[in-house]
Amino acid sequence: MKHEIERKIHRIRSVDDLVDQISSLLTDMKCHNYELLGIGVGVPGTCDRNTGKVRYIPAFDLRDVPLKKILETKFNVPVFVENDVTLNALGEMWKGAAKGLRNVLLVALGTGTGAGLILNGTLYTGARGMAGEIGYLVTDWSAEKDVEYRFGRLERWFSGYTFEQFLKERRIRSTLNQVFEKLESHTDFNEFFDVACEHLALAIANALCLLDPDVVVLSGGIGYNQYDKILAKIEPIVSKTVPAEILEHVQFKRAELAELGVVMGAVCYVQKELFVI
Repeated sequence: MKHEIERKIHRIRSVDDLVDQISSLLTDMKCHNYELLGIGVGVPGTCDRNTGKVRYIPAFDLRDVPLKKILETKFNVPVFVENDVTLNALGEMWKGAAKGLRNVLLVALGTGTGAGLILNGTLYTGARGMAGEIGYLVTDWSAEKDVEYRFGRLERWFSGYTFEQFLKERRIRSTLNQVFEKLESHTDFNEFFDVACEHLALAIANALCLLDPDVVVLSGGIGYNQYDKILAKIEPIVSKTVPAEILEHVQFKRAELAELGVVMGAVCYVQKELFVI
């Protein structure tokens, strides 16, 4: 038996806004006669898993938020705060495209660009919980060294935010989904998307050589919905840059859990922490 609540996030300008929206959702869940044992929170930013502090959320421009402490005080249960893409990787390994595999690279392509890592069957988050920030990888220093950008340098090339800005600057009134549906007829955007996929392919190629995963899972709103288009553009570049003996054992898969990937990862994470499964 399960209960789901889906709610769009309103504009968040402060720590109070963030906490209020999370608290409101949790309060609604508690109204359904469930005993709350623990809370798992996935945030679109860097987290210190040792303290449960959110170090930085670029989309909201929030820094050093003691989210674990605030929510534990408010709800009186253990709280586990983790990067949303990291939880997405855990969810796909538990119930999705990476089930049964021990080394997973999940690349989430949505408003931003991030990665989650499973190494030898264990969630890998680095020394302080900040591993997987693939959006900050450099794929062309000659073009990037003098550019100031609020997000990561790879995200400057490939991210929903960047694509939306492209449409806005050229006064293209179609939504991003509509443009993707008729990609060939939008010549300027298609060329821009080609370049974006080149940079994404180089970032993934570097990660493959470093990590030697069993599978690369593409997730996120763009990664999930435009999987075939992205794969067609990145595969030739990855094949040129990654040694055959590494690449021949790597699968590329579309995420199976879609928007529930982070939620399932959070559930799995809380269960593992509370019940040591």
